[in-house]
Formats: sequence, C-alpha cells, structure tokens
Amino acid sequence: MTLREKILKTFVVTIREINSHGGPETFFKNYPVGGLYYGEAPAYRDNQGKYMGSQLDYETLNVCKKYSQNKLLVCADHTVMFDQKVMVENQSSLGASRDLEDAYNWGKIIGMQMNDKGVDWVLGPSIDMCFDPMMYLMAISDNPKVIASIYREVVRGIQDQGVCATVKHFPGLGTYFVNMHIAPGSNILPFDEWMETYGYTYKEMFKENVMSVMTTHVSLKSYDSEGENGYYPIATFSSKLTTELLKRELGFEGAVVTDAMIMGGNGTGDFVKECVQAFKAGADLLLWPPVEAAEEIEKQILNGEIPMSRLEDALNRIEKMEIFRGNALKNKTYDVPDAKFVDKTKLEIAKHGMCLLRNEIGLLPLTEKYKKVLIVDVTDEDECSAKLLKKEFEKRDIKADVCRDIEEKFSLVCWPEDMQKMSKDYDLVIFNVNAFFASQWSQAHMLIWASHQFDKKKKLVVNYGSPYFATEYFPEDPTYIEMNTTPTEDTVKMLVDGILGEMIFTGKSVFTKEKNHVSV
Repeated sequence: MTLREKILKTFVVTIREINSHGGPETFFKNYPVGGLYYGEAPAYRDNQGKYMGSQLDYETLNVCKKYSQNKLLVCADHTVMFDQKVMVENQSSLGASRDLEDAYNWGKIIGMQMNDKGVDWVLGPSIDMCFDPMMYLMAISDNPKVIASIYREVVRGIQDQGVCATVKHFPGLGTYFVNMHIAPGSNILPFDEWMETYGYTYKEMFKENVMSVMTTHVSLKSYDSEGENGYYPIATFSSKLTTELLKRELGFEGAVVTDAMIMGGNGTGDFVKECVQAFKAGADLLLWPPVEAAEEIEKQILNGEIPMSRLEDALNRIEKMEIFRGNALKNKTYDVPDAKFVDKTKLEIAKHGMCLLRNEIGLLPLTEKYKKVLIVDVTDEDECSAKLLKKEFEKRDIKADVCRDIEEKFSLVCWPEDMQKMSKDYDLVIFNVNAFFASQWSQAHMLIWASHQFDKKKKLVVNYGSPYFATEYFPEDPTYIEMNTTPTEDTVKMLVDGILGEMIFTGKSVFTKEKNHVSV
C-alpha cells in the first residue's frame, strides 16, 4: 500500500461523504478508506435521491462493499433485524435488574443484530455513569462496580458473536450537563476520583479484550489542563488523554476511535485541521472525517510533524480488529441470528428491570375497589404510552381516561381545589412521565407542578424517563414505579400486570446511593 492508502485505512466515512465525491464506484477508486458507518434511521436525500446524511439502507451498504478496494470495517450504533418485531430499548434495565445473565444476553442480541446486517463493529456499549441530573444520555448506575460487572458481560456477549465492541465515551459522561454534540463537554472529577470510577471501569473492560474505545469531545482538566482562556483540551485533540492516559497508563491495546468529527463539541471551524489533530493525538480511527484530511496527514508525516510510528501504531491496532472479525467469520464462532430470541430476550430484560421504587403506603397491588383511573400524560414528546395504558386497563374492566392537558377538565393546572375535585372523580390518578428533562416551561411539564397538589393516597407516578425524576421532581411521593424501558404494548402490559399484582416487580433503583425521599 502507498502511504496515502495506509492513511485512508484509518478513515470511517458516511454515505454522505461517499456521494459528495461521485458515489460508491467513483469514491472507492479514489479513496480506499478502511471503514464505513451504517446507520439505520430515516435517510435524508436530495432531489436526485442521493443520501445527504449519515444513514443508508442495507442495499446501499452492499453496493459500497462491492466497490471498496478494502474489506471494509463496517460500524453502527445499532441495527434492527429484518424480521424483528419487539422494539424495546433496555440498557437502563440492566442497571435495575443487575442480572449478569441479562447483561450477557443483551450483548448477545446486539451481536446477532449486527451479524444479521453484515456489520463488523458496534459503537457501544456506553459505560458512562449517573452523577449529574441534567445528563442527556442514559447511564445504568452511579456505582463503578455495578457498571463494570454489567458491561464486562455485555462486551463478552457482543464479542462472543464475533462482533467488535466499543466502550465509550472516554473520558466519561455524567459529571457535567453540557452535551458534547452541541459544545465541548467536561468531566469535572478530581483525578483520584476519576481513577476510582471511570478509570476503574475502563480497566475492567480491557480485561475482556474489548476491541475499541471511543474518545469524545469532553475534557478532563484534572489530567490535562494545558488549555488557554479557560478552555481545556477535549480528549479528541489531547495526546495526554488519548495516548498517555488511555493507551499507556490504563494500558489499552485496542483501537481508539473518535466520536463523530462533525459534532459541535470539537467544532473549531477547520474540519481538516480537527481531523489531523485527532490523529496526531492518538486516534486510530477517525469517525466521519472529510477525506481531504488524508492529504494533510500525509504531508505532515512526510515533513516529520507526525512520526511514522503514529500511523504504524494505528494500523497495528486496526489490524487486531480485522483479525478478530475475520477469524469469527471464517470459523463461524457465533450464533445464527435469531429474531425470536432477540425479541424474547428484550422483553425478559425489560421485565427484570421494572422497579417498584416506593410502595410506602401499600397502595399496590390495586384491589377490586379501583374501577376508575385517570392517566395524566406528563410529557411533551410521548403520544402513545397513556393510550397503551388506557387500553390495557380497559381489558381488565377498569375504566380509564387520558388527559394530556388538565385545562381540558379544570381551570388551571396548579390550584389545589382542582386537584381535590379530580381526587373525588377518580379512584386513582397515574402521572405518566416519559421525558428526560422537565426544566422547560411547558404545559405538559407544568403537570408535575399539579401533581404535587394531588392526594397522595390516590396517586401513582410511572416514570419511563430520567431516573433522577424520583428524587429531583417527585421526592415526597410514596408510590412510584421506575420502568427503565420503552413504553410499548408489551411493556405496558407488564406494567399493568405489576400494578394489579399479577407480576412481581423485581428491579432495583439504578442509584446504589439513592437519597431517601423527603418526608414532608
């Protein structure tokens, strides 16, 4: 291979990049990249039908494989099998069930889904932690030992299917609210605490020979404070974080991949310069780079600004992934993808993670006297969960009304007399919460305000969203269910089974150090 071809092996591109350079046949002749991102979501196309985002369909994926000069390392955040029926997300359920078999099977079904679509490498799992209530990505625990024990099994489950796993987002999300998709994030822990938490979990993942680590656009100023004007280097650009800490001090021997290079968290205005700096800092694979960056990397290697050893290190680490995946495909050391197993496993994990967080007045299970229920939808985003809940109650001969806006029935959302009237009209009111934040001033989230005026002896909170809601927004409520899963027809059925005592809630709080609720 030429020097340029070796450099392009470190590039993981999107279909947008391919189509902006002539389409698959032309692109791969001119740019023999090593990796391709496969994203399943609604695809953005221009008026000629060309993909304009990161997503592509399965047929186009195979066209790219056909024209590529290299055996592409195809990566994805997730995939769905062709005949899979159950659409449930369960990662937070793992922290609530704390069941190692569940964790392994979660990894196994991820691997099966990847193999079904011909994907070699999954950009997960996320091993971040719950420390900041404004965190925008779900984490399964605030305890590094729980995180480590669960995700070691997830990684093993994925890689037993011959799929390369990735642990992310190094140096770790969960201590600071800024979303690195939008602006540079930060991990604010002192370094000794970081080593006891995030450092510990990453070292545990390396014991499972995880193939990849994703760095992200987050700083760790307790380790690398060589910034200017209050700006600290994000891991994407920091050789201290990527090379010294991750590769040397923690001993990671696999391939380091950046988070998507188009994110706002690393946006300096010079896309090529950003990619060159990420490579120089120690990234072995660049995710969503412009292919023009290869020319600048080649120039800097030739003039000595980037040592050849940096490229050799990257290629050696990428080769480990290629060998791992190649051996799995050659020796068929994985299970045949099984959509029924995937569906069954997702539902089992969802069930095990449902948590009756509080039942302090013995409201649950409901007795036969509860015949009229109001479901108040405390969310802006969710259009289906309350309807599913109403449908399930009415199958059991319990009348259920749904209200997304209390002003439909009462004058204002916050007056105690309105809540008292509602208490008289219904045997039970369920405040149905499916959101990650409640800080915006919206009608739906104002219903959290209203909920505090309601008779707690007739009140049940069901939460599908942020695990912080229990202590941050409903600290005084004695009856509270943490679902830890997506509301679907199947999971809502299990919820009602639990409310009526036909199923036992076995999940635990994802917080091992959860604050006791406030007694008012």
